[in-house]
Amino acid sequence: MKRPRRDTFTQDLFRDYQPEPVVERFDAQAVQAWSISGRLSKAVALTMDESGMSRSEIAAEMTEMTKASVSKAMLDGYASQAREQHSISAVRLAALVAITGDARALNVLLADAGLVAVPQKYEALLRREMAREARERAARDEQAFDAEWRARR
Repeated sequence: MKRPRRDTFTQDLFRDYQPEPVVERFDAQAVQAWSISGRLSKAVALTMDESGMSRSEIAAEMTEMTKASVSKAMLDGYASQAREQHSISAVRLAALVAITGDARALNVLLADAGLVAVPQKYEALLRREMAREARERAARDEQAFDAEWRARR
């Protein structure tokens, strides 16, 4: 039987398609370090460097947001691996994420716990999937209980 000829003139629209990531992450090599403090320091540094803002501008906005003084020198310390005992606080990390719009540093911190920060717009979808899983689990349980009931009659 003769194989049909393949159309070589029509482009494959999805050949180079890469869906947009739901969870933003740094490249693992970019934040590789021996400790979580070191990884977080690298992530904070990359977040600030890629934000398009100066560290002084970030510090000023963080001060305004947190109502606590944040200086450029403090941000430099948070970004330094040499000062691992001087890690950024959770409140300041949240402010950095809010100011830069970049949650990748937060995801570096959460990775060891098996968690990710997901944009709020996906929360309803996650709840829907959790409801589907619960419904499927309930259906499996119902079938198992029915089988057990029939077996005991």
